Amino acid sequence: MAGRASALSLPVGSRSRAQFRSYARRTPVFTFSTGGVLVSLTLPERVSAAHVEFARCLAEQAAAYAVEVERLYRNGASGKAVA
Repeated sequence: MAGRASALSLPVGSRSRAQFRSYARRTPVFTFSTGGVLVSLTLPERVSAAHVEFARCLAEQAAAYAVEVERLYRNGASGKAVA
């Protein structure tokens, strides 16, 4: 990551949601919400190869996250933070 960056940690709860919306006349929107925070990933009108690369990376990382959450659940993780 180049330059300055901000970090945001959002605790996930039972009411957290992720949603994808596709539209006929505009670029898609991917949102997730937890607590009182809503994050929307949007695209410009013209999509580049870099946008495709980011979307594929996002999908791969989300799939890896899901596998790890399922593993923790199956192993009876108590919900306590483990570093």
